[in-house]
Amino acid sequence: MDNEQSVDNLLKSTLLKLGVPVERLRFAGKVDTYITFQIINGNETAYADDDGEAYEHFYRADIYSKKNYLALLKQTKQILKAAGFYNISVNAEVYENDTGLYHVSLDFNYMEE
Repeated sequence: MDNEQSVDNLLKSTLLKLGVPVERLRFAGKVDTYITFQIINGNETAYADDDGEAYEHFYRADIYSKKNYLALLKQTKQILKAAGFYNISVNAEVYENDTGLYHVSLDFNYMEE
């Protein structure tokens, strides 16, 4: 299993603890609240003798909901941090008129050594 896949699995299993559907990139179901996630970037880091000793993953998770999602947003930040994700930032929230969903995204990192 490569690095991206193992961190993807960790991220998905962590987010599933929130009790809402979670999918990578796209969700096709019909529920009021769900989360998607995606890889933004990844870089070798912590170089020694010209070799990267660690790999830093950059991810985004998007919360979509037809109802107030602020408690879910707070819980998401807490469980991500508890699972070892860091540098968690919340981006601008929007309301999508065409879907009737509120949407907010979080960006965060994970260091794999």
